[in-house]
Amino acid sequence: MRKQILLVCSAVFLLGTATGQEEIKVLTQSELDALKSQMPLEAETAYNEGIVAYQSKNYPLAVEKYTQAINAYANFELAYFNRGLSHAALQQQEQAIADFQKANELNPANHAALYEIGLIYSDKNDTENALKYIGDAIKANDQEVKYLYKRSLLLFQQKEYDKALEDLNKIIKIDPSFAFAYNDRGSIYKEQSKLDDAIADYKKAVTIDKTLKVAHNNLGTAYRKKGQYDLAIGAYNAAIALDKDFYLAYNNRGYAKYEKGDYAGALADFDEVIRMKPDYAYAYNNKASVYLKQEKYNDAVKTCDQAIKLNPEYGYAYYNRGIAYEMLRNDKQSCQDWSKAAELGIDAAGSYYSNNECYNF
Repeated sequence: MRKQILLVCSAVFLLGTATGQEEIKVLTQSELDALKSQMPLEAETAYNEGIVAYQSKNYPLAVEKYTQAINAYANFELAYFNRGLSHAALQQQEQAIADFQKANELNPANHAALYEIGLIYSDKNDTENALKYIGDAIKANDQEVKYLYKRSLLLFQQKEYDKALEDLNKIIKIDPSFAFAYNDRGSIYKEQSKLDDAIADYKKAVTIDKTLKVAHNNLGTAYRKKGQYDLAIGAYNAAIALDKDFYLAYNNRGYAKYEKGDYAGALADFDEVIRMKPDYAYAYNNKASVYLKQEKYNDAVKTCDQAIKLNPEYGYAYYNRGIAYEMLRNDKQSCQDWSKAAELGIDAAGSYYSNNECYNF
């Protein structure tokens, strides 16, 4: 029975470039004038020294100076906020959260503090709390692009595509030149199998920002899924031209060449991926897939062995190695590999295990 060989395409959908934790709060002259009547000079001095320390990336000193400012003036909201940023930079997450909460308590209009708490929970992989706090920040200011963008990333990760689309559509309305939003909306359309819409958005992203390599890569993947291999390869070429070390684009270009029937070209790309990233198991599996097409079954086995050594839980590699063993008439080993692949969630492997009467082994 003819088997379907499985390759893996490496997609790059979202950038996740939230930058809120770098936005130190500097007092404006009007804010300073308003505070001077109630804030002692030593608080102002320590606060300004904290800003200098933070901007110099001396975060422990920044914490010390902001603490001095707070000790001199207990209701110094911005000192709490900036100390929270300093704690966050030091990966002192609980202290940072406490400071941001205090800043928001002192000034409920400080929605940036809520956003920063959301970022910390996102870093902790606590998506529920991340969405809560970022959502609260958006309620306070629904025109802030970075808030909407970060929430769209979290919603995408949760596969709540319609909600993520709402945020991305709003971002594009607020800032039509925000290329990342088009890239990410295209990725949602791709997940929804709306490939023409995805292609339109990826093309818009690279029109706005020709240097956005991930959008070129994603455009290539959308073209490949439509069977437009030359266009796909051209898009991957553009991504690689921007970054010669972009191994994901080499992997994906190899995939497109494989589907086009250019096996030598595919092997060259997968070999380049392995040269750049020797621990990338997907490239070994994909290389083995080419060997299967070329009927080089021993080479396929050896290459799958390397993929499995790098990732013993890699179901596709067991699946493809099972095909190679079957073609080498090693039925027992092929059945063992398909059994393992099925155990790891590769549905096709379970069918092959049954159809080849593997229960006899």
